[in-house]
Parts: sequence; structure tokens; C-alpha cells
Amino acid sequence: MEKFLKIYINPKENLAILRELDWGFSKLLLQVILPFSLFSPIGYLIGFTVLKSNYIQGINQFMDYLKDDPKADKGTIEYMNKILSMLTTDDFSKIFMFIGVVWIFELLRPVILNGIVFFFGRSYGSSITDQIITLRLTTFALIPIWIAGIFNMVNSPVTTFIMFLASFYTYYLIFIGAEKILGIPSENSKNFQFIIVVVIFSFIISGILGMIQTNIIQRIL
Repeated sequence: MEKFLKIYINPKENLAILRELDWGFSKLLLQVILPFSLFSPIGYLIGFTVLKSNYIQGINQFMDYLKDDPKADKGTIEYMNKILSMLTTDDFSKIFMFIGVVWIFELLRPVILNGIVFFFGRSYGSSITDQIITLRLTTFALIPIWIAGIFNMVNSPVTTFIMFLASFYTYYLIFIGAEKILGIPSENSKNFQFIIVVVIFSFIISGILGMIQTNIIQRIL
């Protein structure tokens, strides 16, 4: 634990630990991916049960804002109304299906990010041919985002801000790992070009997956 904390406190000096770490896919899955990916579903569960009144209040405030906006997306309004109905009727079958869908997409995060990092890493001069090494980097880099997911219990702009900070730190870790782990040279700003491309493609794919996740949840609700 102390070794891994050093990674986040001083990644420039300690992130290279992951390159020599003898962790395969099964160990990453059982000790990192499965437990940390639960933070976001647990956050939603707390928000939908223990903090339900605050969550409903947040939705109502958001809906009032949308009503005053003539350009508001009707799909968003319909989606929020379905969540509001789920919470006000205490429909736990739908709540647990909602949380299950969220968890599945959280489990997909390291797989997708690993694919992007590995593919573009090779394009920018990475010496890594073993995807398990890039998976270690992307999995440990995602831990800040996963932990921040617990704030989904609070339906407010604070959650968005915290998720932004966590995302920024995740990509910062990948940027540091580009040279320390992937071996991407810093000459001609190749490491900067690499992380910019990774961020762009990650946001595009995340947006697509977000739409798919929303459509699935809407069908459930």
C-alpha cells in the first residue's frame, strides 16, 4: 500500500514501479478493477436510498432550470423524469438494474483506455509490446476517477467538478507514464502529442459509450 501511495504522491519518481510490477490480468481484475469500479455504483446506491431526498431535490432544481431553457433537449428531460419516477416510487428492481448497468460500463473503462493507450503509444514510438504493461498503467491511472465516483451520491455541480479534477489527474498519470513506462521519447514533444490524442479519443469514445449507457438505462426505466 505504501508503495502504491507513492505513485500518486510523486508519480514522476515512482510511476515506473508499474513497469516491473509482476501483476497479470487476473490480479489486476481481482485486486484493482473489481473493487475500485464499485465506487461509482455504491455512490449511486447511497444517493438513491440514504440521500434520496437530496437527490430528488437536485433533480427538481435541474428540471426547473431546463424548463426555463427553450433549447433544452427533450431527451434529457424525459430521462430525468424517468429517474425521478424511479426514486419517488422506490422501484428497487429498476434501481439495482440501473446500478448494474453503471458497473458494467465502469468495468469497461480500463479495457477501452488500455486499447487507446497501447495503439497510439505504438504510433508515437512506444517500445512496449505487452499489453499487460499498458493495462497496469491505465488501471492504476483510473483509480482517481473510480474513487471520485463515490460522489455520485450527491446530485450537484460539486460532483462534476470533482470528476473533472480526477479525470485531469488520470490523464496526467498517463502522460508521465508515456515516457516512464511506455518509453515514448519526449523529443519533439512526442509525449505531449501522445497524451493530447489519447484525451481526444478517450472523450469521443466515452461520449459514445455514455449515449449507449443512457439508452440502455432509459429502456430499463
